[in-house]
Amino acid sequence: MALLFAGCTPAVMRSESRAPAATATTARVATSAATAGAQTGVASWYGPGFAGRRTANGEVFDPSQLTAAHRELPFNTLVRVVNETNGKSVVVRINDRGPFKGGRVIDLSRAGAEAIDMIGSGVARVRLEILSLPAGVVRVGTLSSLRGFEVASRDHAAGTLLALTPVQGGEPVVVRVVVADFPTDSPADLLVGFELYASVGSEARVVGD
Repeated sequence: MALLFAGCTPAVMRSESRAPAATATTARVATSAATAGAQTGVASWYGPGFAGRRTANGEVFDPSQLTAAHRELPFNTLVRVVNETNGKSVVVRINDRGPFKGGRVIDLSRAGAEAIDMIGSGVARVRLEILSLPAGVVRVGTLSSLRGFEVASRDHAAGTLLALTPVQGGEPVVVRVVVADFPTDSPADLLVGFELYASVGSEARVVGD
């Protein structure tokens, strides 16, 4: 086994929206992620009338998930959005294109807007911090149905063998991708069981097919 590793089109035009507030969840993101770039501008949010529709990357839009639309950033990019008025922030994942109204830099889901307290105003002046990890490092999350050395991967097919090494050091662990249907609302790149997560951690270097 050791030898194995040696060698879009916008869905709908949007503008600011209004909806009753609901409890927001918090996205998990690796704490050591570095700011690769930043933008400032006006954020709006959308939700009513769009739930259940396809986003630009083909996902079904769910206003309760921490996602957003951006005109240029690659899909699945994680972005920290900071409300410059109140200092509140949230990490969202880009899965759609927009906003299509001039002067705006990002369109948040309802959950994202709630997290930074901009539901009532509909718009807010924000700072966007684009988050990235070093090459070869992935974010790791958990999935309760996984056992032992089973993993789910956003980018690898079922049956692929991978070697995961904790970024803080340690021996590599050989795992097998067993789940091809990756949860679209997860900010992680790999999902593992709780026991494996305890040894691998929230970030890992990955080598494999």
